Amino acid sequence: MYDKLKEIFKFKNLVYNLVSRDLKVKYKGSILGFFWSLLNPLIMLIVYTIAFKYIIRIRVENFPLFFLCGFLPWTFLNLSFSMAVSSIKDNANLVKKVYFPREILPLSVVLSNLVQFLLTFVILIPALLLFKINLGFPLLFLPLIILFQLAFTLGLSLILAALNVFFSDVRHLLEIFLQIWFWLTPIIYPVSFVPERFQSLYRLNPAVLFVESYRNALLYNKGLSLLNLLSLFLIGTIFLLLGQLIFSRYNRKFAEEI
Repeated sequence: MYDKLKEIFKFKNLVYNLVSRDLKVKYKGSILGFFWSLLNPLIMLIVYTIAFKYIIRIRVENFPLFFLCGFLPWTFLNLSFSMAVSSIKDNANLVKKVYFPREILPLSVVLSNLVQFLLTFVILIPALLLFKINLGFPLLFLPLIILFQLAFTLGLSLILAALNVFFSDVRHLLEIFLQIWFWLTPIIYPVSFVPERFQSLYRLNPAVLFVESYRNALLYNKGLSLLNLLSLFLIGTIFLLLGQLIFSRYNRKFAEEI
């Protein structure tokens, strides 16, 4: 793993160029440009607030902030997986003609979405202050939560990108899975709404821990327990190592398959 990181670092300029390309292509010809990264969560916030606060009438204190603290990290996951799954096939000419660590392709996708995710804090932090939410010491846990989520996202992205080279159905199955995963994650409802008998099974979903950690650090001014930090670390590390293992195993066959 260490040797692979060193190799990727040697190609840091390629990583930078791919991330820059992804961001430029996404907003090319757009008048608002990067502001679309901020506008989309605002639109979703309005839609879900109207639907769940005034129509379905889910009673959650500070629902707009509650929603944003879950939806923004979820969007990072969602977009990263959706784009990374086809990152090898989408760059077939590059894979066949030039040598570089193939991990760079899903990595650049995840990093470009990370940039957009970080930009959304331009909305979230002022919104928290506007609603007079106390931001204190737990905010210091935020970089660690983001880092562990980045490791988890990259690991699973590597797995998806590798499998999609050999099984095109992976991309289509992912679309369905992400829709199901959204509703199995406490983005628009609190974990307390889940019946007690299903809580243990429900918490096997890694996204539950990430969303709760963001809310604790940002919204509820609660520090993360040692157990939660250890769990986040293990989730990120295990998925990253597993992703690298699977990706490396099939890496040499990519050029033949695409």
